Amino acid sequence: MSLNIVALAWRNIRTRRARSWLTVLGVLIGATAIVTLVAIGTGLEEAVLRQFRDIGLDVVLLVPGEVAGLAATTSSEGLALQIGGDGKDARTLSLGDHALEGGAFIGDPGDLDPAQLRADVPAITELGRIATRVFAVSTGRVSGFARVVTPSRDLVDGFPGLLGGFRMAEGGLPDSGAPPQAVLGAGISAEMLAGVGDTITIDGTALTVAGILEPSTRSGPAMGEELVTGQGAEAFGSLANTDDAIIVLQGHAEALWPHSAMSSIVAIRIRTGVSVTETIEKVNEALELQGLRMSPISTQVLADNVQRTLGMVEIVLVSIASISLLVGAVGMMNTMYTSVLERTREIGILKSVGAKDRQVLGLFLLDSGLMGLAGGGLGLGLGVVVSLLATEPLGDLIGVTSFAPVFPAWLLCGVIGLSCTVGSLAGLWPAWRAARTDPVTALATD
Repeated sequence: MSLNIVALAWRNIRTRRARSWLTVLGVLIGATAIVTLVAIGTGLEEAVLRQFRDIGLDVVLLVPGEVAGLAATTSSEGLALQIGGDGKDARTLSLGDHALEGGAFIGDPGDLDPAQLRADVPAITELGRIATRVFAVSTGRVSGFARVVTPSRDLVDGFPGLLGGFRMAEGGLPDSGAPPQAVLGAGISAEMLAGVGDTITIDGTALTVAGILEPSTRSGPAMGEELVTGQGAEAFGSLANTDDAIIVLQGHAEALWPHSAMSSIVAIRIRTGVSVTETIEKVNEALELQGLRMSPISTQVLADNVQRTLGMVEIVLVSIASISLLVGAVGMMNTMYTSVLERTREIGILKSVGAKDRQVLGLFLLDSGLMGLAGGGLGLGLGVVVSLLATEPLGDLIGVTSFAPVFPAWLLCGVIGLSCTVGSLAGLWPAWRAARTDPVTALATD
């Protein structure tokens, strides 16, 4: 009898194709919305957190307050570099707008004593410095302004993630004891038509190009800058994009431009297993002892904020998407109720030949469950396609590049199970009504 019930349920769906497909469509839309939002939200969270992990979740930046002002003015449109002199053949290059006002380095932590800081806070395992300034640059054919980043050798060796990975495509980074040389980001190298061995003039000083960097791991807008704002995210994002930067080691920069503050940001790494919060408190106390006021910003704290924010957004969006699934369930209930009314005589015949109430109940529950299963399966497939197609434009919109939707097993199984369950529950009342139908009354129905 169970096989007959399955055959009857399938026959009912096939003989009422238009109505069945419209019912399935309601569930399909809800399932598609849930899959799309969860997959994109999970992928977005993973992409942003991966950028923080590349830097290191044990890294803390000591940032002067003035840094926020610089990062906030960063855009992708850029500074003008002129090729071919002042004539009509000159063209403008985009190298990133990085706050030209005053021509000074970003902030100044004063006379920070790194050795004393490490002595006061034993949890610090590594320390490096970095500064940024916009200088007039020229390669002969190309002239204009560009961002010059001056990291210490300790920062380059110990914190490559802060500089977008700092992987060399050509040449190499000069030693601290070597004559001053420059390393160009991938973007500015192409824009300025400069390669390894060429000469580039920075603020009137000619330097040889020692190397070219590979494109940084963060070459778009700052890491989720539309999602995570504030001084910390801006500072990390500003440093991580080296594509439009010229790199000069801090020791060389201090010798070439001695009247400029070169230690605007300090990066420290905290020993594994030590509380980040407690270490930051000790760092603040140590800075106060040196008469300095700086803002410690932890990658771990920023990553936690990102995860919490995106988690809340995802819950809200999935809740909204679930409403469409609920609407589909109401539509399915209406369809099943109509089906019971139309098949009253058929119910009477089934009962007259020995079908029990639970078998009639199972027939209509199976009917609604199959439609829910079909809507969930089709919605799952459509959700995967929509997620893949929406990834690139959405990433450009919110400022997170190179992320892909994530389809965890619990999502795939959950959507199928939820759709089937919703379908069965939507058909429960109509099925119960059908099971309670009196066979004599049902047979007398036209």
